[in-house]
Formats: sequence, structure tokens, C-alpha cells
Amino acid sequence: MPQSAIKVSHRILSQNFRILFLFLAFVVGSATPEVQAQTVKAVVTLNVPSPGKVRIQAECPPSDSWSFRNAYAGILGLGKRIENFQATNSNGESLSVRTLAPGEFRSTTKATSFSYEVTVLPPKRLADMSHVSWLKQDYGFLMLADLLPRFTPELTSQNAILVELQLPNGWSAFSSMTPDKHRRHSISDPDGVVFFVGRDLREKVIRAGSMELSLVTVGEWAFEDSEALSVVARISREYTQVTRYPIAARSVLMLAPFVGGADQWTAETRGATVVLLVGGEASRAALLGRLKVVLAHELLHLWVPNALAVTGDYDWFFEGFTLYEALLTSLHLKSITFSEYLDTLGRLYDSYRSSPERDKLSLLEASERRWTTASSFVYEKGMLVALLYDLSLRRNSKGNASLSDLYPQLFHSPRPAGPSGSEFIMGILDSQSGMDEFSKRFIRSPGRLELLDLLAPFGIKVETAGAHTRLAVIKELSTEQRKILRSLGYR
Repeated sequence: MPQSAIKVSHRILSQNFRILFLFLAFVVGSATPEVQAQTVKAVVTLNVPSPGKVRIQAECPPSDSWSFRNAYAGILGLGKRIENFQATNSNGESLSVRTLAPGEFRSTTKATSFSYEVTVLPPKRLADMSHVSWLKQDYGFLMLADLLPRFTPELTSQNAILVELQLPNGWSAFSSMTPDKHRRHSISDPDGVVFFVGRDLREKVIRAGSMELSLVTVGEWAFEDSEALSVVARISREYTQVTRYPIAARSVLMLAPFVGGADQWTAETRGATVVLLVGGEASRAALLGRLKVVLAHELLHLWVPNALAVTGDYDWFFEGFTLYEALLTSLHLKSITFSEYLDTLGRLYDSYRSSPERDKLSLLEASERRWTTASSFVYEKGMLVALLYDLSLRRNSKGNASLSDLYPQLFHSPRPAGPSGSEFIMGILDSQSGMDEFSKRFIRSPGRLELLDLLAPFGIKVETAGAHTRLAVIKELSTEQRKILRSLGYR
């Protein structure tokens, strides 16, 4: 997430929110009408016993330990939100439960049901509102990843999770999943599930090729809902063409107001859902322009990493390279001008230069430590390295190839057994003509990027005055330089 996402303000949960119920069932085998006949299941109920809390009650396969997520996206102490954990055995007898650590509980013997409360006040840093569950008076987001304990792989691989929502009068709920005729949602990966709940939510749906795209929003905006959905569809079609990998599943943009300045926003893409909170105090043109730029990055996450079946810490690519590819997409779709493209890179370079990690960590190391060091370093250096790769590939191909041309290989190349996502991707990057040493120099090794020297061969000059950098095209371009820059969109 770019640094502009890290601007915050705060609102307190209203006292008027009353009741919210969420039922989940874990059953052996597929989610069929015979679910009631299964012997292994759990039902979880959420309600609001007091403002800012939800209460969860569950029946489950016998267990004596429960572990909740304690940290996510640099947000610490999530386990402290779990309170009043209680467990009961099959005879209905209460069991003694020890708190081992925040969000870690163990009972004396096996339990078949448990209950607890979760604090769901909006986070103090509003930039975190796209990352964790929260509710206020009229709407909020429920993210199963921080509401439910983390179940063992054996349980989740053998059982489906059925979610049924019962809401207060006037409330509705939306997600990327389509409920069955009993209004239950079948879930295999709770970490990717977000529910947008509230009163006066509205949905608009469109198809873009094979994709079903949904916009769910609340409140009044300077633009029409159809205009925002048109932005989503246009960018999604572009990425389908770039990756040559159509996504058939339903994808949802959940759009809510961000309480703060007009240029503030925060976003995250989970599974097939993009959660976006953006400041609404701006003109129609300004807001639509901001949506185009922000969604160029977030929508690409539907493909990378969410649809890319590779493992490991390759944040340098799915964040840094994705940011640069999104910048290219904005340039290609004329959401930004070539001057704005250069200005964005100049500001990014300023931020990179101020990072204490710029000389110490390779991109591989920075990806592994993303949430224990300054996380912006992965974005900043990753994006600048993507710029250098793109320009180098355009030079080697005489303007006939670019970074965008490699995305189909990510989805259609054979994946050898063993290598991590980083190794797989670096193999593709290095396999292009003249690029065999690129990852060794810029991804595997630490070292400072000096754009003044690195961009000069491409006809781009770097002018630095104090903490501010300006990128510009030189006046006398060679034939090769002009061809490279024209392939980018320079005229």
C-alpha cells in the first residue's frame, strides 16, 4: 500500500448498534442439503452484548486449544481483543480455561463448544480500517481472519465452513460469495473472506468478459455508482488482457467513506474482495481520478498474488512490481500523463532515499522482514527495481517488449517442484534476453540505487535539490532512447 494510505483519523462506535448474528457450520465433505445429518459441525453466533463488542458462540469438533491471530499488516495486539473465553464439554459442563497469551487459550479437557467476545471498535489508526474487523453505527466490515480461531489444516481441508448471516432490521450484508438457497455461504479459506454489513448498503453488478464485478457502497458520492463500476470494469479488462488469465469468479469492490482529508485513503485486497475507504470531500473528477489510480494497484492483486499459485515471501514482486505495473496501466489508460508518471517516480525515490534500510537489505531480505522493519521499503525499492527492469527490457528488445509482457508467463509457465515464489519469478525475469544477471544485482543483493547513473542511459535525467527529486527527459535523445521512451508513452 502506498504511503498515501497511511493517513489517519478516528471515529467512535455509536451506542445505537444492537444485534448482529453470524452462523458458521463446519461439516465433513461438501456443503449439501444433508449437512444436518453430519456429525462434525460447528455453529458460531455473533451478537452485540455491549457497544463495540461481538459475542461468538460455537459448537465444534473436540478441541482443547484455540489460537487467534495476534498480528496482521503491522497491526499488533489483535489477540487482546478476545475476551471472556469459555469452553463446555459434551455434557454441557463448563471447563477451566487458561489464557496462555493474548488470543491463546487452553482447556483442561476436550471441549465441544466455546464462546468469547471480540472488541470491534474502529481502530485508532484509520489506515488500519481496511485490515481488521470493525463496526460503527450504520455499517462496518467483518473479516473472518481476525474473528475466528485459526483452525488446523486437517480440519479446514476436510470441512467446509458454512456462513449464514442474520442481521438487524434494515441491515444487509455483501461478500464475494453467492449464498445457497438457504442463504448460507460455503467457505474454504476464512482468511480471504470479508463481509460488508450495514443499513442502506447498495450493490451494482456488471460483467467484464468472464468476470462478474460487483460494487457495494454506502453514503453519497460526487460520482454515480455506475461510473465507479465502469472504472473497475475497464481496469479489470486491461489486466485480463495483460495476464491472459481470465478470472471467472465473482469479484467485489467494497467502497466506504474515509474520515479525513479528501486525498486520504486506505485499501486491501483479500481473496476476491477489494476493501477501499477513500475521502469523499472532492469533486467528481478528482474522486474518479483517485479511484482510477488506487484501483489500478488494488485490482491487480486479484491476479497477483491472489490467483497466482506460488508460495513464500515475494512481497518485492507482488507489492513493488505491482505498484509499477499499476503505474504503467494508469499511463496506458491515460489516467495519468507521462509527466505525472515521472513525478510519481521522483517522489518515490525521495521516500526510498530517506529509508534507513536502503543500503542494508536486499529485496529478498526486506520481503521476509516486511512487518518487522519499515514496510514501505519493499514497496519503494521494489517499484524502482521494476522501473529499471522495464526500461532495460525495452532497450534490449528495441522497444518491442516490456515488463507487462512477462505476466502471462507467471500464469502459464510450468512450475517446477520446490522453488519458492521468489525463485520462480526471478527465473522468469532472468530468462529474458540480456537480463540474466538482473535479479542477482538488484533483487538478491543489497545496495543503494543511484538513479542519476541508472537512468541516464535511457534519456532520463535526475535532478535533486535537497530532499526533492525531479525526473525529466533530456532534450537531445538518441534514436534508441527515443524509441524506448515512446514505447512507454512519451511524445
